[in-house]
Amino acid sequence: MINIDYPDNCLKGIPNRDFLFGDGTIATHLFYFESEDAREDGWKEQSINWEDDESAIDFTLNQKKDGDLQFKAGIAILPRKAIDRINRSPMVNGVLSYERKRTENNHNPYHGNILLKNDVIKSKMKQIAASLALGVDRRQSKVDREQIT
Repeated sequence: MINIDYPDNCLKGIPNRDFLFGDGTIATHLFYFESEDAREDGWKEQSINWEDDESAIDFTLNQKKDGDLQFKAGIAILPRKAIDRINRSPMVNGVLSYERKRTENNHNPYHGNILLKNDVIKSKMKQIAASLALGVDRRQSKVDREQIT
């Protein structure tokens, strides 16, 4: 296995406010792994960006899909250490991982995935998703970012 030096944080896009609670905190289902996310190598994937440098947040907040902003409710900033801690838990026991995986057309240099083994039962997947949501350090929106700069 190739040893990759991963950044401290990953960035999970929030498509809309349906993925937030009323107080603006991250809802569990932002991190649900669905059947259509299953890959042939035995993993399901959740798309993320890695915070390689200061430009990663702005890049992610400005990503577009079909001409519209993709992450209208901003991004969840999840420390890699939180993923590692969850994965080391006896209840999870190594079924969670992550990777760097550039997009096919290489338009996103920050892209990667949070991974979950395909054979994890739905109730356990929901526990892991809740743990990931609780591990989020902060949420950043495009409006917040524009007020900072």
